[in-house]
Amino acid sequence: MESTEDLTKKIIDANVIYHSKLAETYDETQPHFKKENVKQVKSRLKKLSELTEGKSLLDIGCGTGFILELAYKYFDEVYGIDITPMMLEKAKEKISKNNLNNIQVKLANSENIPFKDCYFDVVTAYGFLHHLPSLKPTLKETFRILKKDGIFYSDQDPNYYFWESMKSIEKMDVPMALDIERRSVCQMESEVQRVVGKDLDSETIKMAEYLKSLGGFKEEDIKDFLNSIGFKSINYEYTWYWQEGKVINDLSEEVAVYFENHLRLALPITRNFFKYVRIEATK
Repeated sequence: MESTEDLTKKIIDANVIYHSKLAETYDETQPHFKKENVKQVKSRLKKLSELTEGKSLLDIGCGTGFILELAYKYFDEVYGIDITPMMLEKAKEKISKNNLNNIQVKLANSENIPFKDCYFDVVTAYGFLHHLPSLKPTLKETFRILKKDGIFYSDQDPNYYFWESMKSIEKMDVPMALDIERRSVCQMESEVQRVVGKDLDSETIKMAEYLKSLGGFKEEDIKDFLNSIGFKSINYEYTWYWQEGKVINDLSEEVAVYFENHLRLALPITRNFFKYVRIEATK
């Protein structure tokens, strides 16, 4: 039987291989760089700065700097850590090119974050948590480095209920628009290979997307887990309902918000319509 240590090493190594392959085209292929999402995340970071002292933010799993570039206007100090050198090189290029002098990035593992206790107002993890072998070490470190009343913000991790819905229709005939979502869940490895190339093997992809491959996040489990660590206030949101981006671009942002609010009125029945989850937890 594989030990926890061996599995953790396998997942870390897979993530470095996986994200090294993604680094060159990451900004062009990842959905969070779409303008409608950028607007939402920027607004949220501004709000987090206003709710805290706005002095310091750390983004764990910072990649090429998606959160860093949006946060630099709202925080005095912005840091990013990642385990993939090629991702950090891309982030450094953008920081230098755009003279973002209040941003620093470091090569570091989220299970051993190189900052002192109670240092940060905000810690973010954008599209990151599902790449971990286990949530506990990273979230305990996050709690340690947050100031009292500091906020942890996580976004764009897979919603278990959406994933289960896609799996339930795996063998059915469905419209093309729904088939795209189904393939992203039921054929995750081949969909990734379509973007980055077949030389990235299926096992590496599965290990790199470890918690996603296990089925995504359940609200009840995440809330219980964060409470057990010590977070005192937890807001768990279902985000990006099916085809929301299309509604924004074809109709308007106002219409998209109307539909979103309408779906939220019927929660938890409608939670399987939302692709991702967003978490904000206060220390």
